[in-house]
Amino acid sequence: MADRIEALARRHWSTEQVEQLRALSYWVDTVCDQFLEIDIDTPVRDRFRARLDQVEFGAATLSSIEADVQRVQRTPAKIAHTRYPVCVLMQLRAGQMRLKQLGRETDVRPGECVFVLGTEPYDLQCPQPTSAVTLRFPESWLKRWLPHPERCAAQLFSGGGWSAALCAAVSSLNVDACDQLALPSSTVAEQIVALLALATGPDSQTEGRPDLLDALMRTLRDRLHEADLSPLTVAAEHGISRRSLHYAFARSGTTFAEQLMRLRLERGRELLGDARLLDVPVTEVAARCGFMDPSHFARRFRQRFGLAPLQFRGAAIRIRH
Repeated sequence: MADRIEALARRHWSTEQVEQLRALSYWVDTVCDQFLEIDIDTPVRDRFRARLDQVEFGAATLSSIEADVQRVQRTPAKIAHTRYPVCVLMQLRAGQMRLKQLGRETDVRPGECVFVLGTEPYDLQCPQPTSAVTLRFPESWLKRWLPHPERCAAQLFSGGGWSAALCAAVSSLNVDACDQLALPSSTVAEQIVALLALATGPDSQTEGRPDLLDALMRTLRDRLHEADLSPLTVAAEHGISRRSLHYAFARSGTTFAEQLMRLRLERGRELLGDARLLDVPVTEVAARCGFMDPSHFARRFRQRFGLAPLQFRGAAIRIRH
């Protein structure tokens, strides 16, 4: 497992590293340089404390932020100096926050997540010391899942359904423990963005297309033999975003991966039960069904149908005779 996990270098900044009189200015400069260009003010200038821990997390940047009472503003002037547009998914761990953006106002409680659009002004008020974890995404990368991130500005994620799944996934992240994840950080980042897309609900690409799932299923049947068939490939064929594809399956209570596996195993059953294909090795049957590893095919086939492929083939022949 260890060779699958990349080494993640953690970066750390704290007002404890400077004189108290310079604490606020140091914090403003650090956040603007390492996180996002913003204005910060606080009523506790003489005793302000804050810290920022950060690590690159695939295409995203994962940050842990602890700060005293503060008001954070993203102004048009700051936006004008931004070279690379970003969006931020923030989860409050402790304290209180109120976010205002694009005419929306959201109160955030511990455990909840909120989406912040880095390309538009916002006002974030923290009336008490706060602790939060954030995932900062390049906007161009995020748009592969969320074609219109501006529609999600100040959107709160809490309660049940996909929002609960998203909050649970983010709550599992810890800057100090990223190298202990069972998957590479890039994969985890993509999974979290997929949950974010599901939690935001359908977009205009799926509206008015009740036949979308049927069309996607036809593509899966036609191309299931392709071992590298991916959601992105299928979405591109239908001219939709990957987010729209995942939502089309989710609204029917299933997933792309579940349906692709089901179709591949059913195709394998058809081929193994065809008397005209008795001379075709099981390894070839597996390949025709999109399995690069015959043992993977055999294991999943047994789980689904209760018999190993060769046993199933023998039983099917006996029934026919």
